[in-house]
Amino acid sequence: MQMAKFPPILCGLLLVAAGGLCAAPAADAAGSRAGQIQIVVVGLHSDAGRLVCSLFDSAEDFPRDQKDEAITISVPIVARSGTCTFPVKKPGRYAAVVYHDENADGKFNTNWLGLPKEGYGFSNDASISWRPPNFQEAGFEFDGGTRRITVHIRY
Repeated sequence: MQMAKFPPILCGLLLVAAGGLCAAPAADAAGSRAGQIQIVVVGLHSDAGRLVCSLFDSAEDFPRDQKDEAITISVPIVARSGTCTFPVKKPGRYAAVVYHDENADGKFNTNWLGLPKEGYGFSNDASISWRPPNFQEAGFEFDGGTRRITVHIRY
């Protein structure tokens, strides 16, 4: 199976652009509660490279993100784990895809058969059989505030 190449985006820029991530959730003019989703990835083989996380708010283009529908960030790995924090403006169903970019080349590496050469994972720790999980299998509900999701990386 071949996954998409996710362009790394500097987390710091995303956090600066979002502003006030540590403040209490606020309601926008329509009454939606803003907040954040934290994807905590554990079980990485090493601290080498970067952790890349993509957050989807719809099934469109999940999990490959060939149309750049997802928000994608890259964060450092410390003590074989990493946390990607996404500002979220509205409640709804979300799903995440993560991978360990061990060689820091900015893409998810696969072999000639399309099998992963780097660690990967999905929200809900959704499993892979003959295909990647779909949005429903990896999806979770967000109703505002802070939602913390743990993903166990697979190699």
